[in-house]
Amino acid sequence: MFCMNCGTKLPDHAKFCFNCGAKVPDGLGDGEAASADTEGQVPDTPVPAAALPDEPLPDIPGSHFTVLGKYTVELPRGTAVYNQLWAPFNREGTRIAVLARHEIRKHLKEHTVEDPVEFSAQVLSYCMSACDPLFETAVDLLIDHDIDYVTKKDLWDQLDDSVRATDLVKAMLADKAAIEDYQKDLAVEKEANKASWQGGGFGITGAISGAVKASMMNTAQDALSSLGRSITGNSYSARLERFIRDRSAKRNYPAMADDFISSICRYDLFAEVHRLLVAECDLPEASFETDKADSRRKNLLERFANGKIEEEDVFKGLCSCLEITGNTLPVYKALLELEPSAARDVFQMAEAEGEELVLAQSVWNEYVNEKKVVEAFHYPDWIPSFLHRVMYTVSGPVMLVALLVQIRDLPQIFRDKDNPCEDIALTADTYWIPADVKNVEFWGMDGAVKVDFDNPEVADWNGRSVHFHLVHFTGEAEAWAKDICERKLQQAQYALGAGDREHALPAFQLAAEMGSAEAAWQAGRLLEENGQKENAQWYFVEAAVLGKKEASWALYQQLKDSQNEQRFVYRRLAAKGAQELVEAGKFTEALAWFEKLAAEGDGTACFYLGQMAEQGQGMERDKVKAMEWYKKAKSLGCEEAGPAIGALAFELGQQLEEKAGAETGAQAMTDWQQAWKSYRQALEEKHPGADEKIKVLGLQLGKETEAQDEVQQALEYYQGALAQGSQEALLLAARLRVDPQKATFDLGEAWHLYQKAAQDAETPEVKDAVKDEWDSRKALVPLEERVGCLTKTVEDQMEDATYYYWGEKLSNPLDNAMKSYGFQAGVDADEVVLLCDSTHSLFWGKGEQGFLITSDGQLISSFGTKSSLDQLGPVEYHDKEVVVTASGTVLAHFKGEAEEDEDFCDLLNEIVLLPHPASQKIEAPVQLTVEPTPQPMLSPTAEAGVVSFCPQCGAAVEPSARFCGHCGSPLSSAPVQAQPESTSEAGGLKETTALEVPDDEHEEEDLIDYDYEEEILDFCQAFTKKFGSNNYYFRCVPKIPAKKLRNAVDSYAAQYGVQSEDVLLLCDTTLFGSAKEGFLLTADHLVCKAGSFALADCEEIIPAAGIGDSDIILMPQHVVIASTPPSDEQTMFVTWFNELVQA
Repeated sequence: MFCMNCGTKLPDHAKFCFNCGAKVPDGLGDGEAASADTEGQVPDTPVPAAALPDEPLPDIPGSHFTVLGKYTVELPRGTAVYNQLWAPFNREGTRIAVLARHEIRKHLKEHTVEDPVEFSAQVLSYCMSACDPLFETAVDLLIDHDIDYVTKKDLWDQLDDSVRATDLVKAMLADKAAIEDYQKDLAVEKEANKASWQGGGFGITGAISGAVKASMMNTAQDALSSLGRSITGNSYSARLERFIRDRSAKRNYPAMADDFISSICRYDLFAEVHRLLVAECDLPEASFETDKADSRRKNLLERFANGKIEEEDVFKGLCSCLEITGNTLPVYKALLELEPSAARDVFQMAEAEGEELVLAQSVWNEYVNEKKVVEAFHYPDWIPSFLHRVMYTVSGPVMLVALLVQIRDLPQIFRDKDNPCEDIALTADTYWIPADVKNVEFWGMDGAVKVDFDNPEVADWNGRSVHFHLVHFTGEAEAWAKDICERKLQQAQYALGAGDREHALPAFQLAAEMGSAEAAWQAGRLLEENGQKENAQWYFVEAAVLGKKEASWALYQQLKDSQNEQRFVYRRLAAKGAQELVEAGKFTEALAWFEKLAAEGDGTACFYLGQMAEQGQGMERDKVKAMEWYKKAKSLGCEEAGPAIGALAFELGQQLEEKAGAETGAQAMTDWQQAWKSYRQALEEKHPGADEKIKVLGLQLGKETEAQDEVQQALEYYQGALAQGSQEALLLAARLRVDPQKATFDLGEAWHLYQKAAQDAETPEVKDAVKDEWDSRKALVPLEERVGCLTKTVEDQMEDATYYYWGEKLSNPLDNAMKSYGFQAGVDADEVVLLCDSTHSLFWGKGEQGFLITSDGQLISSFGTKSSLDQLGPVEYHDKEVVVTASGTVLAHFKGEAEEDEDFCDLLNEIVLLPHPASQKIEAPVQLTVEPTPQPMLSPTAEAGVVSFCPQCGAAVEPSARFCGHCGSPLSSAPVQAQPESTSEAGGLKETTALEVPDDEHEEEDLIDYDYEEEILDFCQAFTKKFGSNNYYFRCVPKIPAKKLRNAVDSYAAQYGVQSEDVLLLCDTTLFGSAKEGFLLTADHLVCKAGSFALADCEEIIPAAGIGDSDIILMPQHVVIASTPPSDEQTMFVTWFNELVQA
């Protein structure tokens, strides 16, 4: 005969299949009947499929699994059979082990262990009693497979070594031996003989033999009831009692009980049963490659974490691990962590081997102990604080299944005996509800909570006391829930109309579970009529969250009377519920609700009123009024109002910008400025695109207002633009800040802006240009201002400095410094603002060496140096010394190394000292008069026939000079030398520093065009007189920086044959001053990137118009020669140029 379940051939009279364990139906094992039936078959009747050697054996239940619908797990037959047999031992062993831990822990809170040996024996007895059902299961399983000669006692005897090896038994024996030894050491054997721990005599042999006697086979609870009883009559000495108490305190009895039951029942007992079954029943072999699977799992997870493989590869690999491992738990957990939505499939696989409770415990403990649920779960503000309901908080499908498994298997721990149903709060996710759930109420804490389950039309959730609140149904459950909701709501309303409140209530309640706000509201009202006030309020809360405005208003009014802070929540929900009227086009009714709620101070209602005003719903379209409502809503705490303000402000800004583009003059400027304000408002609300608008418009408005000398307003615009990343605005703001003639002057702020510009520079060249500009512009700042800025910066950035003093910190060090060297230098102590103590002393001698800086910029060193900081030049810190870079003069020698010394040197260089100190002022060289036989301007030491010039400013210098006497530039390399072109017979030089004039006046007009040179030079003098060094765009000879001049010529002028010495005026329109963009004037041409144009052919220059138009246009060529906003410099140049070419 053959097994009806798996098809395995069985011996006659078998009652169970030795392969799969299935019971053989009665009568099938009758040998004679079977033979008769076989003989009576028609010859061509086929033999059972399982008997054919070519046909595959039928599947074993639990052999095939699918994860997420696409990843398969195919267990070998031997493994599947093994899992079927092991599942009850695994599941029940885990359950009773967890309960044992829980019960013993609970008892230990109420009792004190006075005798560890006796208590261990009692715990052992309890554990063995708890294990008894599984030993019974083992015997039944063996008998079902015709192994009827093994008893429970035989199994206990077989496991004797395993029992002795448990921590519980080893602890009991160790405690007994230790107490005996300690007692002997105390020489109190007589007292010890009377002690109950020895008189009990409850050793391991007695425990086992006693427990297996039928008369002592109590239930686990009976055994537990004896734990922890106080033992009286002890006569231990105080020292012995302390020793026993200390040993007891070190024992973790709950853990040892858990370990005993798990190791004996789940593993050792089943191993013995499986051994007998394999030996007697020829079961298919089960083999595992656990180490291989474990290594594969670790490799998969590591490679996935490093981005070397995809998620799909990990899933396939983990599923293959399940096919060969004997330790599935870490694989299950890896799958769940990888994809929580696989919880249903993973727990079903675990259930096939009885591992689901172990998995549930592991997952739950991780969520609870690692506080994952605290991070992911937050109760919504509508959860009523005035009502009492204890809820399990769950975050994600994995945690929910883990909780439901524990509620099912461990009700003693996870169920409240006073509460018939457990309430579970779910955060946003999709959850699968197992079909075996009972007595649970699910609460959605978020509008995105979705639930699904199999065969919803079959499941009797209401009959199993499973209820749903504020959840959405998905999958197969969606259509089912919708149908239930409609039918039950209709039935309830019909019953209510007929006065049948008894039948209306449950129908309303069921419809409410399916998501009907009206049903929840009506159910609450009926419960309130019945006197069930708290239940009624829960339904009102549910109705309010589902959008029933009447329910929200009722809760608001109730809480308003008691001044409960949660009333504002329900007031807001009332406004949200009233919004449904707007969506339905019932504007008048909606307005009434919103105005009523706005009068109560509800921000959400104000927000909706703003929307209606903006869209013209139930009133005239009025965006100004809409903005007022939005602002009021925001002031009342409505979060939705901010984005609405941003969107409306941005729209208004666009409209104003478009309007300004079609206007001119003051009105256009007014509209541009209003657009800016609107965009600023939009930016405050982080509206997309507002940042770019502020960046562009702020730069344009800044240039326009700066041209009108409204520098404070210009600075505000620049600051707005630079906050959005405008490098040009950053530099323009820095220029306003660094100009001591402007109301916006703030040297410290200017320094920070130039620092940021340098940090943000995209290339080293740009960074150098920024630094050069800072150095040149700070040179225009009075020394006293620079010293004041240095003092404040040191105070801010070197607050914890030990050897630098300022303000109130000066007192004692300054007295010493003045006595040591200050008075000798003729300095008044009141003038000193900074002091450096190079002694690095904390006590005696503090301040006696170092240097002082006065408010007017004098530096006095203890080495005898006294110099203006303007004449000092850069300094450097090296080898514990501060040294003047140019001269090598040592200003201070420090007794030790300290970072603050180098920091101070950096600040001094950055803020105060000039790279080219103005040791003396030399006027610009006078233009030479051309004579027939001119004489060279040479110093007494100049070589005959050679004239030297500064490469920076072009001024004449002595060949041996180290610095230019005019601009202060260092002459580190040889100055530019002008060689004479010809020599007269008398040995005189032909003048080359000014105008080169031929001796023959007849040839003068043919060789050089003098038409505009004189006029250009006159303009340069006038321009320089008006702007001095405070010019941004235009540079005139002889003060055109060499680097700018070289860049301009190389960039666009050289191609037209222009050389550096031809250039008389340069306009630089680049942001960082590279001069690669702009134009220049020679004596007879205007040259730019667009071309070279003879001045005689030019008619006029049209200046930049302002916002949105920065082009400077040369006429009649219609060529854009530069792009730069209007400025005083541009106005002066254009006015002069037009007069020049039109004369």
